[in-house]
Amino acid sequence: MTQTHGGSPPQGQHGMPKGEAWVLRDEQHLLYLLAFACLLFWGVDALSVMRLPWDTLALRLTMAGMMVGLGWTLGRVPKPRRRLVRMLAVMVVPNFFLALVVYRLGGVDSPLFGWFCVMPLVTLSMSLGEVRQGVLSTLTTMVAAGGVMWAGGTPLPRMLTWLLLMLGAGALGLQMSFFYRRLRHARTKAETEQRVAQDALVESQARVLQAERLAQVGRLAAGVAHEVRNPLAYIQANLRFLQEEWQQQAQGAGSADYTEALQETMQGVERIHQIVKDLTAMARHEAVMEDEVGRCELAPVIDESVRLASVRLKSLVKLAVEPPPAELAVRAEPRRLGQVLLNLLLNAADAIEDAKVPEGRVALRVELAADWVRLVVEDNGPGIKAEHLARLFTPFFTTKEAGKGTGLGLTLSRQYVESFGGVLRAENRPEGGARFIVALPGSP
Repeated sequence: MTQTHGGSPPQGQHGMPKGEAWVLRDEQHLLYLLAFACLLFWGVDALSVMRLPWDTLALRLTMAGMMVGLGWTLGRVPKPRRRLVRMLAVMVVPNFFLALVVYRLGGVDSPLFGWFCVMPLVTLSMSLGEVRQGVLSTLTTMVAAGGVMWAGGTPLPRMLTWLLLMLGAGALGLQMSFFYRRLRHARTKAETEQRVAQDALVESQARVLQAERLAQVGRLAAGVAHEVRNPLAYIQANLRFLQEEWQQQAQGAGSADYTEALQETMQGVERIHQIVKDLTAMARHEAVMEDEVGRCELAPVIDESVRLASVRLKSLVKLAVEPPPAELAVRAEPRRLGQVLLNLLLNAADAIEDAKVPEGRVALRVELAADWVRLVVEDNGPGIKAEHLARLFTPFFTTKEAGKGTGLGLTLSRQYVESFGGVLRAENRPEGGARFIVALPGSP
């Protein structure tokens, strides 16, 4: 059985929708990666000046610590404040520290100065496709690089050349950011479609289980029609007798005759009423609630299940029932337990009918074992094949011919028994035939 989602979006960290949590997690991982890469680039600093620049190491350690701190903060501040944290992480901190490092390593003449052309791409990777933030990131990089060139006395033509290169890098970054935004939208759409598909699957499974209940009722329909026809026949005959006697005012009709006819009529009506009542209770589709499971007396449940099953079984097999003690009770919900027993009895009859077993027999008995009560349903049919035993309770698995079974009866029965805190299992009898055991906790 599958669990429903109730139509609400799946939740990620701190109760936010899962899609938003994924994006936030990706941002945090990127900040941590940038912090690690910042430390690795100290080796590039050393190669660019052919010495160990301890001052830039201090700058890079400070920058790495700030990036880690901002990544940690990003996942713990309210959504309106994340924009400010994101701007600090992708605009201010990287450009400020890069400008300081490049200035300490020789300014515009340093090989690291070309990294300013890469900065728009790095900062835009955190802009989440927002054009305004992407433009601000590019302008921030150009201002930082311009400050370094101005401090180093770079000629204006060379300064303009570098700034145009950075502007081109920013435009390329905006295009990449746009594609990232489309990718994020596609992932959100896919998540929504997956949730809708899951809800549709749950609804479909509920319809299939209801169809199994209706199929059970259908299997009884032919027998019920015959069973109802018999009491109706003598009801009709008795009523005709009463009518004729009343009309003719026969002298030989004593009060005892009328009393007996009325009693038979009432018994027939009660029998019809009970059959219809039992079928209605079985067909009603309701979930098993926790507060519905409680003390359940076995004798009435077994009587009702046997009465319903006998409509079909009496023409196929000999049914032997060992009634339990009147006071014996288990922890269950009576109507669902009756549905389980009815399903097991009907399955036994089907197996005997399909195998054309002469003198078919089905037995139902109750066994006591410590604090447990076992309801045993067994038959003298062909039994269960070894390769089928492991799959017997799998949804949609059936050995019946097409149109006769849906493969959900035993699955549904096991679900009910487990909801009572019990166990349903199947085995083959040594002398031949199948045996199903419903083990339930006893109830005082």
